[in-house]
Amino acid sequence: MGPLRTALAGATALLGLTFTLVSCTSAPTSSGLMDVATLPTAQSEALPAVEVVSVASAIVVSLEHATVEGGTAQEPLGYRADAVDGWRSALGSDSASSGSPSADGVVAHDWPGLRLLLADDDEGSVSITAAEVNGHPVRTAHGLAVGSTRAEAMAAGALPGSGHELRIDVREVPGTSSAERPDSVGTEFIALEMNGDTVASIRVPANDFGER
Repeated sequence: MGPLRTALAGATALLGLTFTLVSCTSAPTSSGLMDVATLPTAQSEALPAVEVVSVASAIVVSLEHATVEGGTAQEPLGYRADAVDGWRSALGSDSASSGSPSADGVVAHDWPGLRLLLADDDEGSVSITAAEVNGHPVRTAHGLAVGSTRAEAMAAGALPGSGHELRIDVREVPGTSSAERPDSVGTEFIALEMNGDTVASIRVPANDFGER
């Protein structure tokens, strides 16, 4: 073999080796790094915002007492002097005002839309003139509130009373005599004072005998 043929053979072998090395080096890059780069990655999805709704506690009145529904658990609110602090806590003490006893010995504790009247014998009542008091809905257990309609009151079981008044939850009180119905036992009830066909105020407890 001459020198020229020997040189060509060596160059050809060198080119083959170089091609083999390049092929071996680039293959992992194609099947390794490039594949990893194209793999889907887990994306952190933003969770939907949680809407926190603050619902004011409702005051539900009945003949015996009022109940706070929603908000912080609280004892029933009576219509007596020892319940004044409970009413202040439920409705907001900074909005309450108290007056001196009237000539007949009645003390009034006032909030905008609600008045707690306490007699000197500690028997009291609540007069409601607004659907909400300090942001708290006030209603009867039947769902009736200031602004309810006559039709809604009648559907809940209300009965005609004296004047423009409707009465609901009427019950007899033994040992009393009705001032409206001679020789009849007196009754107590929730009084709905109507303005046309709309409840203008609620008084609880009310009665038709005046005194026990």
